[in-house]
Amino acid sequence: MAKIACFVEKYNFLHSAEEKALLKFKETAERLGHSYDFIFKEDLSNLLKYDAVFIRATTDPLYTSYVVSKMAWEHGLKVVDDPISIKICANKVHQYELLERFNVPIIPTIFLSKEELHHKQIEEIFQRFGKPVVVKAPYTCFSKYVEKAACETSFRKVAKKFFRKSDIIVVQKFIPTTFDWRVGVLNNQVLYVCKYMMPRGKWKHGVKQRGKQSFIWGRTITLKRDNAPKKLKELALKACSIVGNGLYGVDIKEVNGKYVVVEVNDNPTIYSGYEDLRDGDIYEKIINYLVS
Repeated sequence: MAKIACFVEKYNFLHSAEEKALLKFKETAERLGHSYDFIFKEDLSNLLKYDAVFIRATTDPLYTSYVVSKMAWEHGLKVVDDPISIKICANKVHQYELLERFNVPIIPTIFLSKEELHHKQIEEIFQRFGKPVVVKAPYTCFSKYVEKAACETSFRKVAKKFFRKSDIIVVQKFIPTTFDWRVGVLNNQVLYVCKYMMPRGKWKHGVKQRGKQSFIWGRTITLKRDNAPKKLKELALKACSIVGNGLYGVDIKEVNGKYVVVEVNDNPTIYSGYEDLRDGDIYEKIINYLVS
């Protein structure tokens, strides 16, 4: 029997579908003969009493979740997400460089430094990618710090805002689609496949409501992984293999029958009735991976 710790924050229990998924992980672990405890920041002194750590709190190198991951990793515990994956997935510049180096097709991308924010460079970007373009801060999740710019004025405004977070920003060709594929991958195997639909009239799966802190999210359409396109799954596996062998969610766009990677995410969303809808064995697969 293994002792599993699941590191969470209080916000992980606010959405009923996420709370149900967390409880399914616990029920599955206990059914398989393991103990499974939810631990919070105040429980970190007990971390090394466990054999494996599963992180469900949002990961970032500046968050407590990264401290948990690194501590577990350095003491030889099995941990999802591992600190290397967290750092690669948190830094989009580093991630895109890796994907390009290993010939993984990605959305046409360039990196822009503060010194390059001038009229001639912005003109060249629009000539190369067309209008609008997508501007990203390197450290982003849940569609935050990802905006469109269709003219030099809006480009400068967004770029200057993001340069307060980073010395380099990401600029990409805008490829409008009605959905993004999301492929869940664990240990170099496809775990689940979804379509993350864009809300009506929007271009991102999650859009902040004007004047509010809350987000509007598009629908999630889940496919059985065995029925998903083979080339889609092959691309997802190739992209993840460059990051590591943990748990990932790969966002992929389909354009004219071809696939390009948007990004690889660690700590992917798993909500009851959403990502698990067609392949309910994902809980058992993750638990078995943690104790293997």
